[in-house]
Amino acid sequence: MAPKDNDPTSSGSTVVASSPAPIKNALNLDVEHTPFTHPELLGEFPTITYDPIPVLPYEDRALKADPTFKNLLADATVKHLEPKIGTEISNLQLHELTDTQKDELALLVAQRGVVFFRNQKISIQDQLALGRYYGHLHVHQTVGHAKGIPQVHVVENSLEVSEKRIKAQALEPVNLWHSDVSYERQPPSYTSFKVLTTPPTGGDTLWASAYEAYDRLTPQFKTFVEGLTAIHSSKHQAESAIINGKTLRRPIVEFEHPVVRTHPVTGRKALTLHRDTSSRFVITGQRMQ
Repeated sequence: MAPKDNDPTSSGSTVVASSPAPIKNALNLDVEHTPFTHPELLGEFPTITYDPIPVLPYEDRALKADPTFKNLLADATVKHLEPKIGTEISNLQLHELTDTQKDELALLVAQRGVVFFRNQKISIQDQLALGRYYGHLHVHQTVGHAKGIPQVHVVENSLEVSEKRIKAQALEPVNLWHSDVSYERQPPSYTSFKVLTTPPTGGDTLWASAYEAYDRLTPQFKTFVEGLTAIHSSKHQAESAIINGKTLRRPIVEFEHPVVRTHPVTGRKALTLHRDTSSRFVITGQRMQ
C-alpha cells in the first residue's frame, strides 16, 4: 500500500564517514589536523540536476520480522548501551546476513533507535546492497557524495570543512540535532552509517531517542503537541550550498509533518521536531483558542 504523504519511505540513506581531528575544538584549543585518508571516497559535487522524488510505496521489512530475534541474535553478543536507546552487537558480520536476519535487524533498529556493529568487513557495495534491501536509497540534493555513487553521502573533515563546522557548533550547537532529511515528503526509515576514521577524542556523533523525548512530556503537553504539525524545509541547506558555490541538484521542498508521529512498526509515539529543518508550526484558529 502506498504511504500517505508524511509516511516514511522504506529507504536507507547510506553514509560513509571519515572524522579526523579538527584543527580547533569548541574551547578554541589547537589540535593537529589529520588529512583525509580515503581519497577514493573524497566527496564530489556534480553540477547536475535531479528530478523531484516521486511518491514511493511503503513496505517496512521490520513488519515481517520474528520479534524474538532468534535468527539475528542466535550466535551474537548483545549489549544495550543505554536503557532507552542504543544496542551493540558483536560476533556478526553485516555482509553475511540472511534476508530473515535483515528483517530482524530492521525491527531491532525500530525498537532501539540505533544499533552498532564493530570490526565489520562490509564494503561500500555491500553497504549499498544492504540499504537497497530495505528500500529506495535517498540521493541528497546538495552534499558531496562518493565518486560515481550519489547514494553515498561522505562526511569528512577537510581543513575547510573543519573550520566552518567548528564555527557553526560554537555558535548554535543545538541546531546540529536533526533527523535526516525530514523535509522530504517521505523521510527515510533507516540510515546506514559507516565510520572509517576517527580522532582519538572528540568529534562524537550522538543519538537521542525521539520516543523518550515524547514520553517525558507532561500529559497536558502531550495533548497539546499531538494536534500540531510543522513545516519542514530544505531551504536552509539549499541556501548554504549556493553560498558555498555548490549546485542545487533538486528544487527546494517544504512539507508539513505531524509534530508527534506514530512509528509504523513499533506503534510508539515520537517527537519529530528540530531546528535544523523545521521552520514553523501550523496552528489553526481553533487550536489557538
